Amino acid sequence: MQVTPAFRSRSGASLFKLVLAFAIALLVVEGILRMGWVPGYRPEEMRPSIEKLQAEAMSVGHPYLAYAPKPGHVETHDNDYQRTSYNAAGFRGADVAIPKPADVYRVLCLGGSSTHGQTPNTDDDTWPARLQVHLNEALAERGVSDRRVEVLNFGVFGYNTFESLVNLAFRGVDYEPDLVLVYHTINDARCALYQLGGPVQRDNTHWRAIWPKVMPSPAETVLEKSLVYCALRKKFTGYLKRFETLDAFAIVNYDYAHPDPYAGPVADTGFDSFRRNLTSIVAIAKAHGADVMLISQGCDREDIRVTGSHQAQWDAMDRMGTILQEVAHRAGAGFCDARPVLEQAFAALPPEVEAKRIEAQALLRNKDNQADQARGKALWLEFSREGIFTGDVHLTDRGADLLAQTVADTIFLAQYL
Repeated sequence: MQVTPAFRSRSGASLFKLVLAFAIALLVVEGILRMGWVPGYRPEEMRPSIEKLQAEAMSVGHPYLAYAPKPGHVETHDNDYQRTSYNAAGFRGADVAIPKPADVYRVLCLGGSSTHGQTPNTDDDTWPARLQVHLNEALAERGVSDRRVEVLNFGVFGYNTFESLVNLAFRGVDYEPDLVLVYHTINDARCALYQLGGPVQRDNTHWRAIWPKVMPSPAETVLEKSLVYCALRKKFTGYLKRFETLDAFAIVNYDYAHPDPYAGPVADTGFDSFRRNLTSIVAIAKAHGADVMLISQGCDREDIRVTGSHQAQWDAMDRMGTILQEVAHRAGAGFCDARPVLEQAFAALPPEVEAKRIEAQALLRNKDNQADQARGKALWLEFSREGIFTGDVHLTDRGADLLAQTVADTIFLAQYL
């Protein structure tokens, strides 16, 4: 069949009209996006500068710790009831003196997010901060007036005993601690089970990634000039999400969409490393004149049911709990069995307390409704005063205080203070 010039002309005209209509539609969408009329797709939300994202972040890359809290940073969490602040050295809480004053008994706490205080509402609500209060109150009750206690919070979100060992060796001992407390289990258990980074390595390189210096490609820089492109990128890729998730920078082959990175064969390597790291922490502390106490970690175990490997994670935590006791006995460290105290208190909670947490979190997600925000805040603060865990090992204000009181009682029982 021979195509006539007239048919070709009509086809060309139709294609031109289609392309023109598509171009006009893109311009209209671009204009709407630039006006900022689409919630969640405002220009500053889709095209934040990397410099701005890094300036707002709570952590920065570190040459031998992968990352560390940003010195002097204050995080308000976009509300008026939560506050996280770091001192000039990059640890949560107030600045303390070096060298240590003569009348000070100094306690240094090592751990991950449950020590750092991922969910207690303020700096004063973390368990190290509450421990300082309980210990000083106990001294006052005993009539001791010539000594005061300082408790340093060296816990960092995401840290395990690999980082805490380094943190103590190169940063902590300079503060001349009299007692070092170690509150670790779940992060090391997950390192021991992690499958996405290849076989478990003794130096944890299957888990801990090198902190990257992020630079956008020239093509990305050009494409970002179009908000339509930015909207499609936000909708269909994880480009922006990785800047909001510490794990994307700090864990090898991290994939937030993976259904279960802890399912698979379980090797002994991670558990051997946990034992070795604890033994080294005890040795370093003792070499610098400090006593050491290892603390068992409590957990809302039902919260781990969100993954298929929940039984493997439970077993790993149990196994590492046994290792904590073994190392404490063999290395001459103290041991505080806080886990049953926390978990029994959690088991005794009425169902209404958990219902408050669920409702509060649902209401607080509705950022554009002031009534929901107010109600969510009130419920959250009630839950914080009544609950124990906010999820897995993370503590409420009450849970942190209960842990602190348990540790304080054990410190006096062991006659460290």
